[in-house]
Amino acid sequence: LWEVFNNRGPEEYKDAETFFKKTFMTKGLDNLLEEVQKRLKGRGGDAVIQLQTPFGGGKTHALIALYHKAKEWDTNVFVFVGDKVSPTDTIIWEELEKQLTGKVKELKGRTVPSGEKIRDILKSKQPIILLIDELIEYLIPARGIKVGNSTFDSQILSFIKRLSEAVTSLDKCIMLVTSPSRTQYSEDDQQILNFLSERLGRVEKSYTPVEEGEISSIIRKRLFSQVKESEVKDIVSEVVDYFKKENILPLDVELSEYRKRFLDSYPFLPEVIECFYHRWGSFPTFQRTRGVLRLLSLILYNLKSKNIAYISCLLYTSDAADELDGVDLGGRRI
Repeated sequence: LWEVFNNRGPEEYKDAETFFKKTFMTKGLDNLLEEVQKRLKGRGGDAVIQLQTPFGGGKTHALIALYHKAKEWDTNVFVFVGDKVSPTDTIIWEELEKQLTGKVKELKGRTVPSGEKIRDILKSKQPIILLIDELIEYLIPARGIKVGNSTFDSQILSFIKRLSEAVTSLDKCIMLVTSPSRTQYSEDDQQILNFLSERLGRVEKSYTPVEEGEISSIIRKRLFSQVKESEVKDIVSEVVDYFKKENILPLDVELSEYRKRFLDSYPFLPEVIECFYHRWGSFPTFQRTRGVLRLLSLILYNLKSKNIAYISCLLYTSDAADELDGVDLGGRRI
């Protein structure tokens, strides 16, 4: 998100047309865009939304989609990514005023500004979307910064409370905050997450951008420019019929259900996707969607000159292993 905001990085993220061409519109993402647009038009809806999914569950992708849509909808947008800035150098409320007005005048200093000042700036820039990602990574180091008799993290938490209240009081303003899985943080850091949830209070509502059954469609959309559905159906039917004949279908799955899952996951057998998404996804530091996409794209690149009908498992030579060696998958290396 920060790279897109600063017009850097791959075209598939920073160029809106390319981004949406490669994005599978999940039910959650489609619903989220609809709700945000409704709010920006002053038609009610949730003022503060929390995007809460496991690590790598599509939160940031949803924020990038909203960033591009903000431009399309002629809407002001504020972007803050907590792990891209330091609390010693960047003060979140100063950054808010700077992005929206081009200067820092009313929200200056390390002491949290009043709710009225925050509201006045937001009101003057409606309609507006506030996109706040990885806030916990900004809060954790802020604990060590003294501000009078308190610490900077407590000032930030107070700001979030006042900001959410200001957003709620306006009819064409919406704030989206990502919330990562608590399992990846220490007990002390989880306490900050609890404080953050308290500051967001009752105004916050959670959305899930990616549901479990949609991961295969996301993978296909991201990894392939086109899919010849008629050919896929023929191959899948032939393979599934063979599996049935040889009695090697999974025991707990109906034939029709397995056929449907294979059509969704092709060219990978359903078990390949399930293995990575569920087993590897259970590791707290493994980014499910992004990690699976990265690994499978490398495998596909390795196999692109092979004439094979589908991919059932990952068996690679020493050359392939050398090519994949060192790939970072949530702290685990191939």
